[in-house]
Amino acid sequence: MKTQGSLKKTMLLLLFAITVSSCMEKKYQWSVEISAPKEYPIVIHRGLIGKSFFGASCVNSSWGIGIEVAKKQDFTVPETFEITWLSLVEKKFYKVKWKLPKNKIEEFLKKNTYPTDKKANSNVLQIGLAPKGVAIMWILNNKGVQIEIGRYQAEQITLESKDVYDNAKFMFEKDFINKALHDPKIIGANLKKNIAQFGYPPITIFDVYREKYPWSPKIMLPEGFSVSQLDIKMCNGEKETIQSTLSFNKDKRALPYFFQIEWKDKKGQKFVSKIAFTKSKEYRHFGKEELPLNFDKNQILTLFKEKTEKSIPSKIVIKIENELVSDFYLEQEDKRYQINEFTQATKKAIKNNPCICK
Repeated sequence: MKTQGSLKKTMLLLLFAITVSSCMEKKYQWSVEISAPKEYPIVIHRGLIGKSFFGASCVNSSWGIGIEVAKKQDFTVPETFEITWLSLVEKKFYKVKWKLPKNKIEEFLKKNTYPTDKKANSNVLQIGLAPKGVAIMWILNNKGVQIEIGRYQAEQITLESKDVYDNAKFMFEKDFINKALHDPKIIGANLKKNIAQFGYPPITIFDVYREKYPWSPKIMLPEGFSVSQLDIKMCNGEKETIQSTLSFNKDKRALPYFFQIEWKDKKGQKFVSKIAFTKSKEYRHFGKEELPLNFDKNQILTLFKEKTEKSIPSKIVIKIENELVSDFYLEQEDKRYQINEFTQATKKAIKNNPCICK
């Protein structure tokens, strides 16, 4: 039988081993961002991801495109996250506390961490907060690739002014929600006009956007021209960068709302073509890349929902001639559906840098 002294010694050794193990756990550089649909602004009360804490802030940046709430630091891989927020349109508080898929996050961080170039370590844990307490977590690397980590369900809670930090008590000021929803910094003129004309998107649409289909892009260029890179942004918040035409095919993807195609002509001159699935004039200029308003009513969503067979692979075909899209359609086996709802822009790259255009 062990004596009391030996038991105490064993416990101390165990505690020491746990402490050493924790200190030796590998750290990665990552920051935290929060996104919310533009039509459904939110106010964060508090949040905690691993050891990264963030406080009160108002967010409606766009679905899958966040604002930074915790700066990049060296952290261990987070195992849990907890967030409390106010949904302004619903006038409800939500709280989510969940365990994260640590192995999946660490695998992504390992692939996208560069010990010799710390400036390239711009990994982001991004959380999207939508109506009905829907919470999505994505992880984003410095190449613009963003994948979904998980979908979580928050519970509706009741909060009073006495329950929150001093810097969050403004949420309980008289008529705060009404004033916020009429603040042009939160609900801009175009968004206000759009809501008045079309109403709010269905509160369930952000789960609908997560549905994936067996589609792949097909880029058609004149003979001698070539694609160097294709960036795709999808309505579920995921983003993909394809640098080889051989990897265009994939089992399933969410539906796209934005393509950026980097290509070059016979002379080696590089071009960048931007295609957004909307007729909004705002997308005729480079820089606008967020999920278009009324995407739930967009033609591409209707085509996949009502025209295609979900089990049969399809292609979104883009034909470019004379620096412009000359043909754009959805193809599935022997059926072809013309895509008319889109906006395009093409520019020459300066000094072979596709990010800087004339």
